Amino acid sequence: ADRRGGELLQSLQPALEPFFCARGRHGGAPIFGPFLALPRAQRQAALHLVLGLRPISRGLLCALARCALADARPPRSGDVAVELVRAVEAGGWSGAVDAQAQASFYATLLAEAGGAGGAALPLPGLEPVAAAFEADAAPAYCDHWVSNVRSRVGFLRTLEETLGFTPKVDFNAGVVAAGEAQIESTVTGNTSPLLTADPQAVLTDRAQVFLPTNNALSPVGHVHWYLEEIGQGVQHVASRVASLPAYVQRANRMRAVTGEGVTFLNIPRTYYGLLEPESLVSVDTELRRDGCPSGLAEPLALELVAALRAAGLLDAAGALSLDADAAAIDAALGGVVGYRDAPAATREMVGRVACRSVYVNLWSLLGPQLSEATYLSIVRNQILIDVQGEDVLLQIFTSVVLQREPGTEAPFLEFIQRVCAECSGAGGAPQPIRPGCGGFGIRNFLTLFLSIEVSKAMLDSERAAEQGRDAEAAFHQRRVRLFTDQLVEANPVLTEISDCMTAEGRALDAGDADAAAEWGRRKDRANLALAECSQKYNRLMGELREEGWGDSDSAA
Repeated sequence: ADRRGGELLQSLQPALEPFFCARGRHGGAPIFGPFLALPRAQRQAALHLVLGLRPISRGLLCALARCALADARPPRSGDVAVELVRAVEAGGWSGAVDAQAQASFYATLLAEAGGAGGAALPLPGLEPVAAAFEADAAPAYCDHWVSNVRSRVGFLRTLEETLGFTPKVDFNAGVVAAGEAQIESTVTGNTSPLLTADPQAVLTDRAQVFLPTNNALSPVGHVHWYLEEIGQGVQHVASRVASLPAYVQRANRMRAVTGEGVTFLNIPRTYYGLLEPESLVSVDTELRRDGCPSGLAEPLALELVAALRAAGLLDAAGALSLDADAAAIDAALGGVVGYRDAPAATREMVGRVACRSVYVNLWSLLGPQLSEATYLSIVRNQILIDVQGEDVLLQIFTSVVLQREPGTEAPFLEFIQRVCAECSGAGGAPQPIRPGCGGFGIRNFLTLFLSIEVSKAMLDSERAAEQGRDAEAAFHQRRVRLFTDQLVEANPVLTEISDCMTAEGRALDAGDADAAAEWGRRKDRANLALAECSQKYNRLMGELREEGWGDSDSAA
């Protein structure tokens, strides 16, 4: 009998929706029911009845949300809106409204507030305050919010049912991984109507909403621990700026002067490039000039690298000092006979190879698209690069903010710069740009995932070293090397995936189904290669974890 009664109450809920608010024909303007006209006592009785329905359907909650928005618009007072929001909040605490249904209610408020009539968001105790900024503030515009959830599929379904958001990119099991940590992720969002050839309009327009959503697949990694320690919620907020190198450099200088502000994740220099002896043995064509050999003999190359290391210009990993210029390099190598006696053109070639090594990995992606000064600024400020087709995404992540105590998970911030390719159509006219150029390619996700894990491992190593636990510090340094090795090994595969995604999209836009299918097959093969790479480092990290660092520190 109880079950039949519950089914009857559930079946009545669609009939109750017009009592609060119904949609017009074909999804038109809302039609508000008699609820708003009731005296306060009768409204509360009606809400008490509704909260007795367990669970309350999403459709009924959406009707309540639209009713609240109607009451928030002038000339009404907004008192009913506050009653509705408080009732849904109380329903969440009592169990009448489950978490996903409550999310539907608030999502409807967010999606439809600010429409015709300029409704304010009716949240109890909050009043709208006009935004105000310091005169010298650097503008940043909301780009996307990333959430960690336990049920990614359920969350995406809620967003689609309430906001009409649809998945844009899916990264499934085995693709996004850092060592043993694995996640799945989907970028969902709306489709902005904006099409413009004006880069400034693309920068400032916020009609496009992207909501990447993660769930953990392994009992390790920052997504897993975030969910365990904090629960479901926003992992980070990304804002886009006009010039990321300038923005980050400004933040770093302000922090150095005032002692206040955010710090950024540590990115190992191996991400940007190292001076390897092989780069001197086989020199890229654009670094050679008339009279230059194609490369040096291997013994001489090894000797030059050793000399730079002895002079303190090259660290143990092979990263050249950012303060090393051509003159400093020449002076450090002056004691090497094979270098000193070589023609000037050869010595200059060695200097160019050494200077390029600082950002050689970025150069392999972008070539001469950026100036040397911009490349050096990117490396100095530890900015990450993602490429999709001819579009470029510059990104950086802060260290955690709002952290409860050291060593625990917390949200963070991301700042990005989207550099949209300037393409011309027929007659030389600029082609319109869609918001989100640079995309959410797999490189973006894997770089974030690995950079967080690398930064945490580097911090673990530093803490262990400060406390004299040398074996543990060395263990965490091995973790850092594995993470960075994974990123370097995955880079060419990521490039292939990114290129295939771009070409597949262009083929679909052009109506060439055969070409799109071929690019899709290439993308699938590259995804398999990336999964194999992820599995390899999963195994290596597991072996390292099982090996541990022994008990030499405790014995000491």
